[in-house]
Order: sequence, then structure tokens, then C-alpha cells
Amino acid sequence: MGKLKFLFGVHNHQPLGNFPEIYKLAFDQAYWPFLVTVSRFPSFKFALHFSGFLWEFLEKQKPEALELIKKMVNSGQVELLGGGFYEPILTQIPERDRFAQVSLMNDFLQEHFQVRPTGLWLAERVWEPHLASFLQRVGFSYTLLDEEHFHYAGVKNIHGYYVTEDEGLTLRVFPIDKTLRYLIPFRSFKELEEYFQKILDSGNDTAIIGDDGEKFGLWPGTKKWVYEEGWLEHFLEFIEDRQIEMLTFSEYLHQRPALGRVYLPPASYEEMMEWVLPPAEQKEFIQLKSNFPAKARRFLRGGQFRDFSLKYYESHHLRCRQLQVSAEVSQSDNLEARKELYQAQCNDAYWHGVFGGLYLPHLRRAVYQKLISAELKLPFLSGWEKIDFDLDGQDEFILKTPAFFVWVKPSSGGAITEIDYRYQGINLTDVLTRRQEFYHLYPTSDGENNQGKSIHELTRVLPMEAQPWLFFDNYCRLSFLERFLPIDTTRDQYAQIYHQQPGNFIEQDFSAWIEEDTLVLERQATVNLVSGSHLFNLRKRIRPGQNSLLFVYEIENLENREVELTFTSEWNLAFFENEYRFGQSWVEFFNGQLILETPEAEAIWDFPVKTVSQSEKDFEIITQGISFHPVWRLRLVPGERKIILTMLSHRS
Repeated sequence: MGKLKFLFGVHNHQPLGNFPEIYKLAFDQAYWPFLVTVSRFPSFKFALHFSGFLWEFLEKQKPEALELIKKMVNSGQVELLGGGFYEPILTQIPERDRFAQVSLMNDFLQEHFQVRPTGLWLAERVWEPHLASFLQRVGFSYTLLDEEHFHYAGVKNIHGYYVTEDEGLTLRVFPIDKTLRYLIPFRSFKELEEYFQKILDSGNDTAIIGDDGEKFGLWPGTKKWVYEEGWLEHFLEFIEDRQIEMLTFSEYLHQRPALGRVYLPPASYEEMMEWVLPPAEQKEFIQLKSNFPAKARRFLRGGQFRDFSLKYYESHHLRCRQLQVSAEVSQSDNLEARKELYQAQCNDAYWHGVFGGLYLPHLRRAVYQKLISAELKLPFLSGWEKIDFDLDGQDEFILKTPAFFVWVKPSSGGAITEIDYRYQGINLTDVLTRRQEFYHLYPTSDGENNQGKSIHELTRVLPMEAQPWLFFDNYCRLSFLERFLPIDTTRDQYAQIYHQQPGNFIEQDFSAWIEEDTLVLERQATVNLVSGSHLFNLRKRIRPGQNSLLFVYEIENLENREVELTFTSEWNLAFFENEYRFGQSWVEFFNGQLILETPEAEAIWDFPVKTVSQSEKDFEIITQGISFHPVWRLRLVPGERKIILTMLSHRS
């Protein structure tokens, strides 16, 4: 083998809201043994990135790691990479917050290691062209992106770096070799050597990798393979024996000119741009890629990260809340509120793939808790506000009271999209809709074992215990939703149909206006019952009280004949099975501190909302929340109006 230059980058991250034992496990199984092992091979130079959550963890609980990293930095073995401190997707947050996030990281590295980074790790390698000028303005000279970005731009040589620009400001961009991501640390050194030789045979002399540090001990099976069986130590010996020249990225920039100039389209790594697609499109995209020649790859593109806001309403709503809090915090000098906002911008809870935490309630709720905690530190005016909160061109209504903040969307069935319970600092309605995902339809098993495979190659089959929970919703699981059903509908019948038959009011457009302190929502619709079609007018009101919210239904029979029906109101609340107790017409939470009351209801039917989702380990059955359905049996004579009340109250 000729002389090969090897650029090696490691990125370590744990999300906001992850359990403390996971932080410790990741440190014990991956981060610490990796650092200790490579420190014994000082000629192995590499770039290192920790997200801010991990830097803070190391600072408080593992100072020995900071000391070891500092020694390697001072010796020139390690080049530290900057980035958004709390690992945001930079393109998804306001520019003022981008600047603050990278400044926090720069300041931390300066304080603890006396360096200011010139290179930056982009969370999930999410790139948009305008980042070039922003990153140059804040002091960075280069970043690492996946080879997929470069294929889209028609680049064939990924064994060096390129220059891109925006507004006349330049930035160096290094392609991360996907083949190396799949080889290291999963394949034999013979395969690795053959690939290195292939690079040299092509007339190039540079190999580049940047990837997750969790693959060195935390990913399934890697602890045994990487450390107990000695893969990492043998790899480092392999590098030394072959006299492969390890360089930091900055050193390489000073030695070599750019391979050329490029303009990269919005992109992330290849798998991410598949995950963001709806299942049918994902299947079609994968089939196209397998059928088209390699030279046509630049013309085949998946989605882009922003599309998660289209695929998952909950992701978009969460981001809009983050933007709202950012605007509020920007008008304040409360530093603690700003820190909580920046922590809430951590990317994991906003998307879903093999990684990504949208399906993990503890990650979503941690983000909401930070956003609400930040708002609790800011002044506000009680009352209603009309605003296009979710950026769809239609107005929503926001109610603010000392006890509750409420978001209402008239164009989606007059539904409540969020209720913040300020005494507990949580979003009560953070419940994920059950959707059919690609992996529900197309199991990835090929009959082989998973030995020596990247996490993206692992074979998975839906377990039998998941089958009873493969139900999917025909509507978004919001709250303050209503159904008109036959008078004799039973709980068991309802459980089988309610998620599939939303009816003529859920997700339909309601008129909306404010009367004094009350929001009024109204819609007329025809409902098909056993006795035939019936026209109803439904008026809904939301009125704030002292430490309470009053929800009023007014149902009017517009027909000239009597009608009997079952009426239900749906409330999807972010609790687990053991976190509430209820009677015929009430449900209590937080040991009675919060109560949902439904006077005159015959019963409250409760159903767990469970999802089956894929993770880096396997499939997980997760309770997203509980769906509560108060039930009223009504008989309405022609022209009769029936008033139904529901109240949500805080009890001190």
C-alpha cells in the first residue's frame, strides 16, 4: 500500500431528556474506553466533538475525561470541533440562536482547553446553502458533510475537500466517505485495506470519515467486538503498521489545496433523506436507487430535513413552539430562560428514523418542559391572542392564564393542539398520533445474522407481541374532538372504530371568534346515524376561570324529527397507565392536583395510545398517552339545544 492520508472525526452526543443511566452507560462503554485506547497511540490524530450536554456531564461527573482530552489537545493528537452547543439543527432555529449556540460551544472550548475551533460539526449533517456565509462570519473555516451532499452536486471525487460560498463568503467542506462509515468498526481489516488500496489505485491519497462515537461500544454488539475482542486496538496497530499518515482536518487544509468549488443542495446523510419520506415514497425511492446506474445518483434525491415538519404534525408544532419561545426570550435579558430555550433546540425530539426521538415521550416532554420553564420566567398578559402560530396561512388562537396556556386550531376541527399546565410545567396534550411507518410494511430481515454490520444494515422483524398494537389513526390525535354515534354504541365497539372513523367534525373547518373572554367555535354538519342523516349545529366554547378552563358544547338538532345519539368528546393526555384515577365523570392527575370533570357523562372511556417504533436496538412498544372519551347519551327533539360541560381545574 502506498502512502495514504487519513482524516478521522468522532462525534459524541446524548439528547436532552435521556436517562442519566444512559449517559453513564455511554461513557463507560464507548466514550471513555475509546479515549483511553487511542491515547496510547499518539500518532493517531483525530477530530473530536462532544455536544454540550455531554461536555456538561463530563465537567460535573467525569473530570478525568476532560483532563485526558486536554492532554491530547495539547500534544496535537486531538483537534476539537465546534458546533451548536446543545446540538440543534442550525437551519431550524433563528439566526440569533444559531450565533448563541456556536458561541456557547466556542466559549466552553476556550475556557477548558484554551482553543477556539476552526472546524464545526453540523448536527445530523443537515446542510442548507446559506450556512456557508453564516459559518464563515462566525469564524469557521470548514465543516464535514456526507458524501451524499456531494453526489447531488455532481461531485465524483470525495477524497479531499472543496470550497463553497454564499454571499461571497467561502467555507471548506469535507466529504464523509459512506463506505468507511459502514466498514469502521464493523468489517475486517482485510476489507478496510482493500478499500484504502482502491482509493490509492484511483489516483487519490486521502480517506475521510466522521461518524458517531457511540458505534465504538454503545451500538448493539459493538462493546464486545470493539473492546473485548480488541477491534479498536488492532485497528490502531493496523494504521501504524501500514504507515498511514493521520492528519487533523486543519493540518490537511494547510497542506493541500481544494479539489474545486461546489454548490451543495439541502441534504443530510443518505439514510436520513429516506426516513423523512412517507412509506410508499420511501419504498419507491429505494427501488429507484437499486435499479438506476451509479452515475445517475445525483438525479435521485430523497427528502430534506424540513420535510419532517410535513410528515409529523407533532414535529412541526414543537418547532413552532420553539420559535415562539425564542421570540419571547429575545425580548428578555433572563439568561436562565435563554439557556433553557437553547437546550430545547436539541434536535433529537424533532424527527424519527433508526435514531431520532420523536417517538420517545421522555425526549419530547423534556423539550416541552424546557420551553415552558423558560416561559415561566417571562412576564405575560392574560387573555386570548389571534395569530398564525403554525405558519399554515390560517389563524390559531392562544389563551394565556396563570394556570394554563392553550392553543386552539379552528381549521382542524376547532381542536386544542396544546395545553400547558403551568403548575407542573408540562404539556398535557403531548400525545403522538399512531402512523404507519415504512418498517411496519416492509420488514428489513434478509435471513442473515447481524454479525459485523453497521446499525443501518441490521436486520429487523416485527415481533409477535407488537401485532396487537399495529393500529393507526385516520386523524391527528389532538383534543377537544367530538363524534356523533348511534345511541347503542358500546365501549368495545367504540374502541374498534373511533380511530378510523373521525366523522364530520374532527379535522373540519370551524368558524371562530372571541366574545368577551370566551373563544367560540361553530360548525354545521350532517351525521349518518342508524335512523338516517341528521343535520346538527355544534358550537364549542372555551372560557378561562380562576385556575380552571371551562369547555362548553352546545348541540342543536336542526332536523324536524327527534334523534337519539351517543356523543363523545376526545381528550388525548400525556399520561401513562398508572398516573391517573377516575370515576364515572371525572379523572384525577398528580394526586388530585389536576382534575378533568364531565358532569352528566354516563362514563369516561379510557384507551392507551401505544406505538410500535423502530430504534437502534430493536422495535419498541411505547405508551404515548391515554385517550379519554367522556360519553353522553342524548335524545334531542326538533330544534332542541343541549348544553354539555367539561372542566379542567387546578386544585391547590
